[in-house]
Amino acid sequence: MKSFAFLNSPTLYIELGQSSIKMLDGDDGLELSLERQDNGRLTPGCLEGLSSSIKVFLEKKNWSTRGKAFCAIGGRGVSIRRLELPNASKDELQRLLYLQIEGEFPVSPEELAWGWQLLGRKQNGNKTSQEVLVAAVKKDVLEDYSTLLAGCGVTPVFTFGAFARNALVSETSKGNYAVLDIGRCHSELTNCENGIPVSVRVLPWGGEIITQSIQKRLGISHAEAEKIKIHEAEKVSGNGGLETNAPAAVDAELGSLAANMRAHWTGQKLYLCGETARLRNFGPRLSKALGNVECELFSSPPGEGRSAAIFGLKRDCESNGGMPLLVLETQPSHAKEKSSRPVPWKWAALAALLVVSLLILRYAEPLIQKPRLARKIADIKAYRDKLPQVDRELTFLQYLKTNQPPYLDPLALIANSAPSGTRLESLALSKRGDLSVRATFRDFQQVADFRSKMIISGYFNNVVVEEQTPSADRQKMTVRITAQWNPSDDSKNLDSLLKASERPRPAGRNAASKVREKALGPPTNTASTTRPGTNTVVTPEEKKN
Repeated sequence: MKSFAFLNSPTLYIELGQSSIKMLDGDDGLELSLERQDNGRLTPGCLEGLSSSIKVFLEKKNWSTRGKAFCAIGGRGVSIRRLELPNASKDELQRLLYLQIEGEFPVSPEELAWGWQLLGRKQNGNKTSQEVLVAAVKKDVLEDYSTLLAGCGVTPVFTFGAFARNALVSETSKGNYAVLDIGRCHSELTNCENGIPVSVRVLPWGGEIITQSIQKRLGISHAEAEKIKIHEAEKVSGNGGLETNAPAAVDAELGSLAANMRAHWTGQKLYLCGETARLRNFGPRLSKALGNVECELFSSPPGEGRSAAIFGLKRDCESNGGMPLLVLETQPSHAKEKSSRPVPWKWAALAALLVVSLLILRYAEPLIQKPRLARKIADIKAYRDKLPQVDRELTFLQYLKTNQPPYLDPLALIANSAPSGTRLESLALSKRGDLSVRATFRDFQQVADFRSKMIISGYFNNVVVEEQTPSADRQKMTVRITAQWNPSDDSKNLDSLLKASERPRPAGRNAASKVREKALGPPTNTASTTRPGTNTVVTPEEKKN
């Protein structure tokens, strides 16, 4: 099986700093800058760019499968506690730690990503206790990283960069010391006691501070100042040809760094790491600024994607069976203890359950039917509440029915009284029975016939032709007739009258004439007009007289 070891993917190591992300995949390294929002979270544009760049970097070895990625995060927001707990098994210790974290940290354990490391055991008389180191950070810090790496096809395993760098310290030299990782804009100071990190501080000081100081003192561009810082030229010509001592700018900034460190640490041994710590004579200068503190530089090969945290994380994993000594748990296992032991009396318990079920069976139906009965009662109450509203609506509809004008009966009589070719233009009927009809007839004879039929029906009174307007070609006559609707109490007369005056479809002209003569009498052939304001028909002979 060892012959197939080349198929295994090299372990991916990642350092997630404040301003950059570094990755080491075998011998291939990658370093990308980070852009953060005001709240410290990565910007959406930065996440998108990181995702595409990391996918391209990982696809270089697409023949191998990807598994876990060990990630060392920065010390911003990290809290470290040393706790003394009773002697217990690993499972019980996990539960005790969860309860202890609730009292030690200001944030609930559900909001923290935390890990622990067993330091040792103590004997206090007859009682044995164990000392545990707990480090925690808010889960919000890891959300962006987890989403980013999961989208790239790897499963992240998080630890702290301070613990990873501490793995580079040799066993023989462990005691009380500090580790200073100098970044571009921030530095991370880890205070260690007896080889164990006890506090982490993020200092607002980095290599960019030195570059800006040189740029300001010498009056040169940023690129030239960066070049001077890297190559450590002893003297350069400033603006106007003035020669200035460049190291003086570096010593001034190292003094501010030393003052900031003394506020958090007062030891005698300091380990340095970071690109700025590689500058010539940087260690002796900082040692002098700190008061002759012993400074030692971690020996790590330079290159892209290579840092003290990554090499320390690699050493930590190799010496602890492939996992870091302290792993952050994003989902603490503080759930209730699950019992896996078999139940010896399970059959007896099942029998007892059946007996109890038989006893309460008679009460099951009422309990089951209770919600259904409650729904029915609620529906009945709702229906009863709607009854007054239904009564009001019925009264309103009855009022409309009794007070609305009787349109259908007058329209039926008018339709049956109108001769063929008549065009009804408008009809108005008031509640009191005032009727106004405007229609177009072929000649004066049709007007007279129409008026006569309305009078003969017995349902119209005061039938008067109010207006007569002949058309321009004298072929049609538009009239307006007013009348008073006088309905009879006997509805059978109206029905028989309408039935008698119907024009059957299959019958010819003679049959229609017989029906009309039977209902309304024979039509008159004499042309007549109506005297205004009366119901009298005036014939042409009466006009001559």
